[in-house]
Amino acid sequence: MKTLYQSPDYYDKHGNAKPNLMFWLSCFYLAKSWLVFIIAGVSREQGQTLLSLFYPHHDALYIGLGIGFPAVALMLLAGNVHRYPAFLEKIWHKGKIILIAAFACDLMLQIKHLIAQQWAFHWSGALTLLIAIWLVTYLFRSRRIQFLFEAPITREEK
Repeated sequence: MKTLYQSPDYYDKHGNAKPNLMFWLSCFYLAKSWLVFIIAGVSREQGQTLLSLFYPHHDALYIGLGIGFPAVALMLLAGNVHRYPAFLEKIWHKGKIILIAAFACDLMLQIKHLIAQQWAFHWSGALTLLIAIWLVTYLFRSRRIQFLFEAPITREEK
C-alpha cells in the first residue's frame, strides 16, 4: 500500500491510523437511535415520553438500533484496534463498506418515511436526508477514510 499521509498527525501513539472528525460524525449520525435510547434509559421517569417523542412507532426504534449497531461497533474498535484479536482486524478493514451499507439502509428507511408521509415537506426530514447524503458522499470520496481502513495495524506487544 502506498503511504498517503506522511504527517505524524494522522497516526496515534501506537503507529496506527487515527480516525478523523468526519469518521466520528458519520458514526454518531448512524448511532443516533442508540444515543436517544441511552438518554431515555438514563432519564427514568421521562424515558418513555422521550422515546415516544422521537420514535412514535417502536419498530422505527428497533430498526434504527439495528442500523446503528455497525457504527457503534466501529467506534468501539477505532481507538484500540491494536489491542483486539486479529480476526477483528478483518472486520476493521471492511469498515468503509460496512458504513456505506449502513448509510444505504438509513437512506432507504428515510425514503420509506417520506413515502408514508406522501412526500410532504418537513424541515427535519429534509435536514436529516441532506446530512445523510453528504456523509455517504464523503465516505465514498474520502481518501482519508480509505487510508483509515486500509492502513496496516501495528500490534501491541505483550
